[in-house]
Amino acid sequence: MRFESDLVTLLQEGVRRTPHRKQDLIRITLRRHLRDVIEAEAQATAPNRVTNIDPWPKGALAKVYRRRANENWDAVEDAATRVQAKPDFND
Repeated sequence: MRFESDLVTLLQEGVRRTPHRKQDLIRITLRRHLRDVIEAEAQATAPNRVTNIDPWPKGALAKVYRRRANENWDAVEDAATRVQAKPDFND
């Protein structure tokens, strides 16, 4: 594995100042700090919202579905069928 020159310098200093070998220093550092780095980077790259529209408040969608459940669905389906464009098979 190749490291950048500044990391090699830090590892050489660690080998000189501690009783550990280079591989041990890398292993110790990863065990102590890798989880923190993963969490920090995961938060930095969290997916942004696709739109600027706020989500519906909790329970609002259930309320709409309850309200629509009382409607005459045959009339809704007929209206939806009427507003659809004619199929075009030349696409």
